[in-house]
Amino acid sequence: MVAKYVMLADTTRCINCKACEVACRAEWDTPLGYSRDWVKEVEYVNAKGLPEVQLFPGRCQHCDDPPCVEVCPSGASWKREDGIVLVDHAICSGCELCVPACPYEARWLNPVTNTISKCTFCQPRIDKGLQPACVETCVGRALIFGDANDPNSAVSQLLKAKEWQKLVTDEVNIGPNHYYYTAGKAIPDSVMPKLNERHLSGTLMENIVNPLGTLGIGGMMAVFLGAGIKKLIDRRQDVSNKEGSHEQH
Repeated sequence: MVAKYVMLADTTRCINCKACEVACRAEWDTPLGYSRDWVKEVEYVNAKGLPEVQLFPGRCQHCDDPPCVEVCPSGASWKREDGIVLVDHAICSGCELCVPACPYEARWLNPVTNTISKCTFCQPRIDKGLQPACVETCVGRALIFGDANDPNSAVSQLLKAKEWQKLVTDEVNIGPNHYYYTAGKAIPDSVMPKLNERHLSGTLMENIVNPLGTLGIGGMMAVFLGAGIKKLIDRRQDVSNKEGSHEQH
């Protein structure tokens, strides 16, 4: 059976020690000012009139129906059979169309590579049978990762033992594979995904932009004059020139 990788976050065990963020930064050499994962603090006053804080670890949700894949004109954003959503940096143009398409704000343009970066569940580590760096370093054991299709896995057992929630709304329900345990507390609206224009245009982009690839670069230039698409055109032209140079040699 094909694996179905999911991440569980027990918000009652998270202490916002930043170990997960530091481990992720070290694992991926993330530029300063950017992060593949984070912990969001939500302050509120409880029913007794006392202040409380809820902590929500966050990252790419590796959705079943990822809009970031739909809007990607080059096909650089793609989803593996086991559920992990990845970016092929060899063909990513850095056009950033996928950035606003993500309702979880999990994507950003890496200023060093000029390609899109995001959490990949530490895919290279997973393929070696290891845990994601954030999970391995979580001192409170708030993060649990594994194969939900394996009935003997820790995530399968925990999903049955506790009431878990997903970050979904009536407007945004794209099958995230990140679960949260809050001990029965409602998840604040500030943590929920946000719908935006680019997210709404995902299907349109998939039906129009991607097919234009078969019409050639000229067709794309005629329809899309934005800076992001120009990056894609320039990148493909550069690749073509390099291939022609190799053939001459």
